[in-house]
Amino acid sequence: MSKKKIKADSTIGLTLKTMVISPIALAYLVYSIFQSQIQSFDSISTSLLLIDSGIVTALQLLLFTKSAKKVSLTMLGILQYISPTISLIGGVFLYHEVLTNAHFIAFVFIWCALAVYTISSITKWRQEQMKNEINMEA
Repeated sequence: MSKKKIKADSTIGLTLKTMVISPIALAYLVYSIFQSQIQSFDSISTSLLLIDSGIVTALQLLLFTKSAKKVSLTMLGILQYISPTISLIGGVFLYHEVLTNAHFIAFVFIWCALAVYTISSITKWRQEQMKNEINMEA
């Protein structure tokens, strides 16, 4: 079931998700500390940054779930491709990551498919608008 169809408030949904995943994350964190695999708690500033990153992530999720109910599913689906695209562009141009031929071809195919879908949706929408105008004139 999509988030768009659930009538519960997004705050409740985020709270439930957090309640489910928190014990697992906490158990892993405790395990890692005892295995000396985590050294990020050595400094207070790093610990505060880690805590703040959790707050920022939760805020972003909360805003996303609230806005997802106000946007069409088509637009929401297209918007889901923007973040990975920005990450890809940032990785290639800012961090000089290697963009293999396979990655590039997959990227092109994905955006070509999105272009075809978008053009199809716009054409269908225009046809419906023209039908509505003709029906109103008659």
